[in-house]
Amino acid sequence: MRPHCSAALFALLASAGFVARGDASEFMAFSRTWGNAIVITDMTPAGRGLTHPTPGQPVYYRGLSLGSKLGWIPGDLIPDEKKLGQYVAKILAKQGYIYAVPGKHEPSLFLVLQWGYLEPNYANLRYMTWFVGYQEKLDVAAPASIGVLGLDVLRRDFRSDEVETMLDTLKEPAYGVIVTAFDYATAKTNHPTAYWQTRICLPAVGKTMAAALPTMIAAAGPQFGRETAIPVLSDADGAREGHVDLGELKVVGYEDPSRPPRRADSDGK
Repeated sequence: MRPHCSAALFALLASAGFVARGDASEFMAFSRTWGNAIVITDMTPAGRGLTHPTPGQPVYYRGLSLGSKLGWIPGDLIPDEKKLGQYVAKILAKQGYIYAVPGKHEPSLFLVLQWGYLEPNYANLRYMTWFVGYQEKLDVAAPASIGVLGLDVLRRDFRSDEVETMLDTLKEPAYGVIVTAFDYATAKTNHPTAYWQTRICLPAVGKTMAAALPTMIAAAGPQFGRETAIPVLSDADGAREGHVDLGELKVVGYEDPSRPPRRADSDGK
């Protein structure tokens, strides 16, 4: 599939119920305190019926990268789309998801990759809340009434680390990555079968997109295709210590629009 299919794929993602809206140089003010990436995997009933792959018993897929469709900001360093897609393929392979070589493997999954910049504001609040996985039932200090202080104030010190991280992330710009899995046989039909969607989020302050996304993807590796009852916190600093970079990759993975790496020079929202 090629770039002209992007609009159709957005419709496909929306129909699955997952979408709420339509060189590694970097600047790091706090170079070793990136904290935790938030990782969420939602699963459909059809997805729960799948057997989890392993490197010894892999599942084969074909995929498409939509690139930075979630947006970007002027001046940010955007990752090379092809290299990032290949890096995702490398991380997926460690979990048993193997890119299907034409004529050699029969794919059962179709994966769609997209990423970008997430801006916190009132208009985006519902979308951001969904993206990071915040739910009031997970928050012991969720307010009982809007604009009214009650006993919930006394419970704020008892919030879980996951809820605290989600609430902190909602207050500042963040980078996001989405990988959505469909049944390969139905992906191009009017009634695609969705299986799962993994979302990854990390605050953007003190980072570039080109530096942050590979780290986020590496940190989220074990959660791809595995349902999370609550959002999972994954140590981004630990992933960075693994020397994440986009270097010279050999893995063949996502097809992509193949545009050269660049600095964003216009608002991509």
